[in-house]
This record gives sequence, C-alpha cells and structure tokens, in this order.
Amino acid sequence: MGRWSSSDPADVAWRREQMSASNDIEGVRRDPQADQLMARLDAEGKTPAQKRDALRGYFAQKA
Repeated sequence: MGRWSSSDPADVAWRREQMSASNDIEGVRRDPQADQLMARLDAEGKTPAQKRDALRGYFAQKA
C-alpha cells in the first residue's frame, strides 16, 4: 500500500503536509480555527476516524 492510501499515522501526516503545500501553491486560504481543532485532536490522540468526524462536523456548521 502506498503513502497516498495508507492509514499509517506517518503516512497520514505526510499527506496532510502535502495537502498544505499544494494549497499554498494554489493560494487556498487556511482556516485558523480548523488548524486549531486539528492540533487539539492530535494532542488528544484522536484516531483518524475521530478527526475526520470532527472536521466534517466543524465544516458542516460553517456551511
């Protein structure tokens, strides 16, 4: 399984870094509150599924 589809935490972190770099190149603005949420979820040791659910809820409330 490659880095693009692996659930390994190191590969997930790598994909997040790649996404940030791609967004910077494309001029996509960061959401500071979403970044804070991700930092908190990381510090709390949440699973990828829990992080995904939290982010979906966060962005659904903003829509």
